[in-house]
Amino acid sequence: MLRPFGSVAALVLLMVACGDGGQASLATPKLSYNGSIPFPAVVGEAIVLTPAVSGTVDQYRVSPSLPSGLSIDELSGVISGTPTKASSAATYVVSATGAGVRVTFPLVLSVTEPPSGLSYVNPVSATVGVALAPLSPSITGIVDHYAVSPTLPPGMVLNSTSGILSGTPSEARNLAPYTITANSLAGNTRFILLLTVTPA
Repeated sequence: MLRPFGSVAALVLLMVACGDGGQASLATPKLSYNGSIPFPAVVGEAIVLTPAVSGTVDQYRVSPSLPSGLSIDELSGVISGTPTKASSAATYVVSATGAGVRVTFPLVLSVTEPPSGLSYVNPVSATVGVALAPLSPSITGIVDHYAVSPTLPPGMVLNSTSGILSGTPSEARNLAPYTITANSLAGNTRFILLLTVTPA
């Protein structure tokens, strides 16, 4: 599936044109990708970046190599592929050559991967008036925030940053499922927690 431009970010693409002589030239090619707006990409989702070119470009090159799974067509300048693993932000210099001149464009690229494998100790039994020992999630990948649905019993909270479940319940509740979601710009993963609160 092609990841459409404008969806939640995962690959950040920043382009800055750098001329080689500082003087403008009618022969100097000008290049941009999608209007130089940050382009998102996620591990496992195909992307295509098509350049908008002003001037004559005979060849495109990039250094160092793009993140695993991505490549550039040396004739068209199209960057495409399916990222295979996450990578932190790094600069990739695209060179456009034409009409005896050469310009370069530093691209800052990063690839993100949806979090996975969310889990907690389960089921959980709490008691009214007794502080629950904080429960930390087990998860793989980067998480921006956590959420839970439906609302937890009164007195209990889920830390939206760390995903830690804690608190002192104030009302008894029968065993019920609560869906905890770990979200990131690349996607999300869920876990169903079974929780009961017994009277003191």
